[in-house]
Amino acid sequence: MNEPQSDSRFRTRLFSHAHLLLLIACAIALAVPRFYAQQNAATPAPPAKRDVYLLLGDTAMAGGAAIPADAAEVLDRCFLLNDKNEWEPARNPLNRHSTIADKATVQALGPGYEFARTLLENDKNLTLGLIVNAGNDTKIEGWLGKSELYRGARKRACAGIKEDSELKGVLWQQGQGDVATPDGYLDKLQTLVSNLRTDFNHPHLPVVVAPLPQGAVINSQIAKLPTTIHGTAIVSSEGLTIEGTHFDTKSQLLLGKRSAEEMIRLRATLPAAAQAPTDIKFIDPHVHAMSVTPLGLRAVAKWMEERNVERCIVSPLSHKGSRPQSEEERATMLENFRPYKGRIDRMAIIDPGEVETVEQAVTILQREIADGAVGFGEHYGVGLMFDDPKNLLLYEACEKVGLPVMFHIDQNKNMVEPGMARVDRVLKMFPRCKVVAHAYWWRQLQNGACDRQLQEHPNLYADMSGVVVMSVLNRDRKYAREFLIRNQDKVLWATDEGWWSFADKDRQMNQHYTLLEELDLPDEVRQKIYRGNAEKVYGLKKPGN
Repeated sequence: MNEPQSDSRFRTRLFSHAHLLLLIACAIALAVPRFYAQQNAATPAPPAKRDVYLLLGDTAMAGGAAIPADAAEVLDRCFLLNDKNEWEPARNPLNRHSTIADKATVQALGPGYEFARTLLENDKNLTLGLIVNAGNDTKIEGWLGKSELYRGARKRACAGIKEDSELKGVLWQQGQGDVATPDGYLDKLQTLVSNLRTDFNHPHLPVVVAPLPQGAVINSQIAKLPTTIHGTAIVSSEGLTIEGTHFDTKSQLLLGKRSAEEMIRLRATLPAAAQAPTDIKFIDPHVHAMSVTPLGLRAVAKWMEERNVERCIVSPLSHKGSRPQSEEERATMLENFRPYKGRIDRMAIIDPGEVETVEQAVTILQREIADGAVGFGEHYGVGLMFDDPKNLLLYEACEKVGLPVMFHIDQNKNMVEPGMARVDRVLKMFPRCKVVAHAYWWRQLQNGACDRQLQEHPNLYADMSGVVVMSVLNRDRKYAREFLIRNQDKVLWATDEGWWSFADKDRQMNQHYTLLEELDLPDEVRQKIYRGNAEKVYGLKKPGN
């Protein structure tokens, strides 16, 4: 049968449309890979490993200069951490992802671009990662301690520094907000450098400091930094010129180049990593464990074997499993300690307010001594001044029974003012009680209070546990060495490690083992600090004696 002509024309048009759609689909299929290939070529993925540099400061670091044409391009082999904590190709303005910048004003040329470009030219195999966090009109106090500025920068840095990257150095340029009140700037800058090194577990982290466009007094203090703290450098301001309140474009480029040259020089002089000592077996008088469980003390024993610790003292904390909450748990704890006699000792604790009289405290402590306690601590006076009557009651009881006291000081525990007169008062009230200082007590090392108290009070000692200690000792190594030699009979090596940190070997090695070795202490001083003073203070005897 013959097909109607109208149907034939319809089928022809249908097939034509189908062929057209097929051709379009094929073209798209061919084009998509080419499109993405072109995108990938224009936006390379960051490589697996990067050398990371942290650029911090205020408007001087963010920069206020015009961006020249040759500094507007993407930097090859250089990546910038963005606001999603992802690495993107680096291009100006570098401060656009800062968490503390006023986006409307701090978006120009700073020293970072030429800093990176010079590093890349120096090493053709290098891949860089830049973390830039500069703000507006900051004061240096805002970068210290647990401040929002410091925490924000540290959070970004930690996001960018993972197993595939390593922090190689810090570039700092800040101080315009301190021009009117420059006193003490150098001291605060030293603290910042020390904090960065402690927090990033890098005792020799190179820090390069750039000058300010305005602020002669601040710049004169900055210039003294390399003579007071190791591994730091200052960038020369010779020949730099200003446009308005910022370095001009030419000077920003020169400043970045000089900063990179100083960083390269510092990195070339980094000392070889010190090795943990093998000629001495440590005694650690400050460890925390889940002592109410058998596995808790097994974890301590394993840690001791891995760290060359011959003996340690476990201090209970209020956490369930660390301090017994009932007589049944106390019996379990004592049974857990029994296999480790002579290797793992323990302290006892009474919280302020748990007893009403000295006699009640004495009764409890006498029982603890009979069951093997060698000290009292870690003493937290939460919400109390150091010499609060509730604390004095416990010191008096410890003096009566002969137990050394290891105390904690911070912003809300056993509180003191600068100079620590309250500590002096307690030491004089109970001269027969051995007292071991810890935590924020060490923060007053630089003002001389720690040295003075150790020299004036025969009953005062100090253990070196915790990150605060490593931070202040690493700040001025010359002073630290002199301090430890002068107080060699009063300082106890300790770690303050616990169930939360036993596995963090790298941090422990840097903060507790290698720093003292790098200070090159006389052997007799090392022997006292690493073990002898702990034996003396806590009356540790050999098993069977």
